Amino acid sequence: MLRIDDHAGGIRSIGLDRAAKRNAIGVELTLAMEAALLAARADPAVRALVFHGIGGNFCAGMDMKDFFDSSTRPPDQLARARSATEHWRRLLRELPQAIVTAVQGYCFGAALPILAASDAVIAGRDARIGLPEINFGFVPGAQIVKAAVHAMAPRGIAYAALTGRPLAPERAQAWGLVTEVVDGDPLERALALAGSLAAARRD
Repeated sequence: MLRIDDHAGGIRSIGLDRAAKRNAIGVELTLAMEAALLAARADPAVRALVFHGIGGNFCAGMDMKDFFDSSTRPPDQLARARSATEHWRRLLRELPQAIVTAVQGYCFGAALPILAASDAVIAGRDARIGLPEINFGFVPGAQIVKAAVHAMAPRGIAYAALTGRPLAPERAQAWGLVTEVVDGDPLERALALAGSLAAARRD
């Protein structure tokens, strides 16, 4: 569910690896994310984290069926996953390492707290970022919107949440959610920037 690689200079990349579901965040991915962030927090050799998606998309949001369908999972497992969701989001905000996120393709809903917690977000030209929940008859989760508000202009949040339309990376950059828009794969640039941030740290 996660592809974790260590690179020179204390850089650790964490790839969301559920390509068949466009890296939607399900139960196993949630538990893996919690464990990965706890491990990073405890490892002084890790100086920066880079998040990215495997298979052409960053993250299509939360896998609602996987999280809430009690016919396929026991209730205690679902409750544990929901608790882990809040925990890893808090961990992400509190980590001492620099955080850079590379975005390609879909980046929806529950993916936005990762962007909001990042020190920099590098988006490819094909990135589409948004809060599509209104298209399915409900509003975005309060915690998701709260996280995005810290990184994005209020009118941008309102537009994304009320229309459900995905933002092109240039518009997301204008509204503060994206740092740079690049041609090609943004992961290369994200790793390079993370290296610079890690090298600049003084422990």
